[in-house]
Amino acid sequence: MSQPKNPKKSDKKLKFCQRVKIRNLKMKMINLRPYQNGAIENLKTAIAGGHKNVLLQAATGAGKTIIACDMIRRATSKNKTVLFVAHRKEIILQTSLKLDAFGIDHGVIMSSHKRKNDHAVQIASIQTLSRRTKPKADLIIIDECHLSISASYRQLVNDYPDAVIIGLTATPIRLDGKGLGEIYQQIVSVIPIADLIEEGHLVKPRVFAPFVPDMKGIRTVKGDYDATQTAKLMDRKEITKDIVKHWKTAAHEKKTIVFASSVQHSKNIVAEFQHAGISAKHLDATTPANQRDATLQAWRNNEFTVLSNCGLFIEGLDVPDASCCVLARPTKSLTIYLQAVGRVMRPAEGKTDCVILDCAGLTYEHGFIDESREWTLEGKKKREKSDQPPAVHVCPECFAAYSKAEHPDECPECGLETSVKTRKVKPVTVEMVELTPSLMAQMKAKRIKRLEMGKCKTLDDFKELGRLRGYKAGWAYIKWNERKAWLKSKGYDVPMEQTA
Repeated sequence: MSQPKNPKKSDKKLKFCQRVKIRNLKMKMINLRPYQNGAIENLKTAIAGGHKNVLLQAATGAGKTIIACDMIRRATSKNKTVLFVAHRKEIILQTSLKLDAFGIDHGVIMSSHKRKNDHAVQIASIQTLSRRTKPKADLIIIDECHLSISASYRQLVNDYPDAVIIGLTATPIRLDGKGLGEIYQQIVSVIPIADLIEEGHLVKPRVFAPFVPDMKGIRTVKGDYDATQTAKLMDRKEITKDIVKHWKTAAHEKKTIVFASSVQHSKNIVAEFQHAGISAKHLDATTPANQRDATLQAWRNNEFTVLSNCGLFIEGLDVPDASCCVLARPTKSLTIYLQAVGRVMRPAEGKTDCVILDCAGLTYEHGFIDESREWTLEGKKKREKSDQPPAVHVCPECFAAYSKAEHPDECPECGLETSVKTRKVKPVTVEMVELTPSLMAQMKAKRIKRLEMGKCKTLDDFKELGRLRGYKAGWAYIKWNERKAWLKSKGYDVPMEQTA
C-alpha cells in the first residue's frame, strides 16, 4: 500500500474534514420554534392544494430566514434544486451564514463573490441573476417579496413556470399600499408582533412622539408623500436640533439608527449629533461599497453611536443590539414604517428595551407597532369603524406615545396622571354635519395644532412654534399672555423666568 506523500498534511486535512462533518451534524439539529414548524406545515398544505406561488408573512424577528433554511433543507433531502433570491448584499451574506449553520452546501451568485455556484442550492442577487444564465430550480424563495412586482422579479417568475415560488416578507404590501395578488395565490401568516413580544422573541418599544410635522399641502406621488417637498419640510435646523434634544432625553447612549427624508437631511442630522458631542455617521446608496461595509462594521463594533441613512436600511439590516430608531421621514407607506421600526426590536444580550423616537408623525399615521393587522393579497384595506386602532395619546410632559386603553390613568413613562373625572353636563342642541374627507383633514390639523400649543411651556416655546408656522413675532406674546392669564385663573403660579 502506498503511503501519502505528506502524512502530516494528510492527517491535518482528515481532522479538518471530521470537524466539518461533526459541526454540520450538530447544526442540522437546529430546533425550530413551534410557530415556525406550523408555518412550514401551512405552506405545505397550501402547495398541496394547488397554490404554487405562496406568500409567507413573518414579522421582523419571527425568523423567516430560519424558516427558509429549513424549507431548503427539506427540499434538498428530496434531491430538489433551490434558488434563494434577494436584492441586498447584506441579506445575501446573512442568508449564506444561516445556510452554513444548517450545514447546507450552497453557491452564491453575486458580483465579485468568490463562492462556487455549482451546488444544488444557490443564493442570488436579483441584479446579478438577471444578467447571467439562470440555474435550475424546483423551489424559488424570494426574500423581501413586497418588491417582487418589479420587472426583474416578474421576469424571474416567468423564467421558472414549473417551480414552486415562496415569497417572504414582514409586510405583504407594496410601498404604495397595493397588494401582491398579481404573483401570489395565497398568503400564510406566521405569528402577530404582539405574540412575538409576549413570548420574548421581540422587545416591546417605548415610543416618544415629540414632533408631528404638518403634511398639509404636501403632494402625493405614487402613493407616498413627495420626496422633495417632504425633505424641504423636515430638513430645517430647528427640527434637527429638536431630534438631538429629545434623543438625549429618551435614548441617550443607545445604539441608534436614523431614517432621514433625504441624503442631505441625513448628513445634517449627523452634523447636529456631532455638534452635541455624540459620535454619528451617515450612509446612503451612493456611498462606495468598501466605505459602507467598513462604516457598518464599525457601528456593529460600537465604535460610534448613531448611524443615519436615507432609504438604505429599510430591509435586511440585522444588528440585534441596536436599540433606538429615529423616524425622521414622514411616509404613507405602512411597509416602510414597520420595516424601519423592526430594525431595533430584536432581542440581544443585555438589551432590556428599545426606543422609537417618532419625529415624523408615523405613529399617528399608521398606529402602534404591535397593533393587530389583517394581511391580504389585496393590499392595504381601509379600516372599518369596528377595527379602528387605539387612539394615540402623547404625554404633555415627556412626549411618550401610548394607548389610553392600556394606560387610562397615567403616563407609563413619567407617571403623569391623565384620568378624567366624569361630570354632569347640560343637554345642548347640536347641528349635524357631514364628516367629509376635507372636514376630517381640517379637524386633524386643528388637533395637531392644539397638541403643539399644549407642549409650549415658556415664551421661547411659543416663539419657536410661531417661527415654525410662519407667524408674526407678536403672536407668541399674545398666546403667552393668554396662557399666563389662564394659569392665574386656575390658581397656578407662573414661574418668574417665564414671565419675561
